[in-house]
Amino acid sequence: MKKKKIFFIILTAIFMLALPVSARAEALSAPAEPVKCVFNSSQFGGKLREVAYAGAGKLFIAADKLYLYDTATGSVLAKTETPLRSFGVQAIDNGYILYGMGDDGMTAYIYDNSLSLKKKIVVNQLLSEDFVVSENGVAVSTNGKKLAIATLRGLYLYDLEKENLTTLLDLTKKSGTASIQISLLDGVAFSPDNSQLMFYGQGHSIPSKNGENSFSIYGSLAANGGNLKITKPSAYNIEEMQSSAKRLFLPQVFTKANGTLLWLDRQTGEKKTLSFANKSEGRDGVYSSEQGNYVATAVLDGSLTIRVYDVNSGKLMATKVIQNANSAYFNRIPRIYLLDEAKTAIVVLGASISEVDTLVSTFTFGE
Repeated sequence: MKKKKIFFIILTAIFMLALPVSARAEALSAPAEPVKCVFNSSQFGGKLREVAYAGAGKLFIAADKLYLYDTATGSVLAKTETPLRSFGVQAIDNGYILYGMGDDGMTAYIYDNSLSLKKKIVVNQLLSEDFVVSENGVAVSTNGKKLAIATLRGLYLYDLEKENLTTLLDLTKKSGTASIQISLLDGVAFSPDNSQLMFYGQGHSIPSKNGENSFSIYGSLAANGGNLKITKPSAYNIEEMQSSAKRLFLPQVFTKANGTLLWLDRQTGEKKTLSFANKSEGRDGVYSSEQGNYVATAVLDGSLTIRVYDVNSGKLMATKVIQNANSAYFNRIPRIYLLDEAKTAIVVLGASISEVDTLVSTFTFGE
């Protein structure tokens, strides 16, 4: 194999040297082909109900079946029965782990690349007198070997290979720091190298303060349960955690949204804030891209206005208005998916409204 690779490199070098200098420079400086996104919803039977990122421009689509779809080629790669109403996906070696709330509560399904089911894990059955209460309550390590589980009473780590459960935080024993005690854990995520767990939830002050209610917190701890850190964001109420490859986004409760978005660097834990163009943005949904380079906001007002931002620069990349004669499409927040490489937004309207067909729209942003 190495000999073939070396032979190919030598042939390429000979070919380049044979070109005129001007042609050689043009070949070396030629821009790479732009990444394309093809989304054809007619390939899915029944009502399109859910979409989730699956890595490398692929998506999981839940309709009459569960489809693995390649947006670069516009083709269905595999399909199987749909096991969950809503779900997240972690790509692993030679397959995927799909997890979310189902009839049995939080459940994880391990598939190979052809979507043949290898294993089903009912998370609540792993726990003793405890259960997962949040859609964000389970995360999969990037190597696909462990589950982090945030529950009503604690935080656990489950080894998928050894099939053993470790308790990292026991909230019945007043877990916390010297100044903040954790009241509830709503969500969890792994750092990219899986050495840390990051979480969000509710806490209260130590010692307790008269008239003080619980407040939003976020924090981290090592995968062995040590080095616990907890932060109370000032005047910021966290609604959910959105995990991307690079960042964790913590949108505000919609009644408290003020046009800002708190996010954390997934590797370092560093906190930053993204400011939107309008203070009303964030009330009708905030949507992060798979890699975390971009964020979209939705504003519903008889139509749908979508704004896409570059997270690094804070720059507004695009504004898109979607209208339809049927106002039912704008009665609930949309679902928006941003593909980093293709710089394409996929907008899904009416997925959770049984009275209408799902409406899908796409647009590009950036250069």
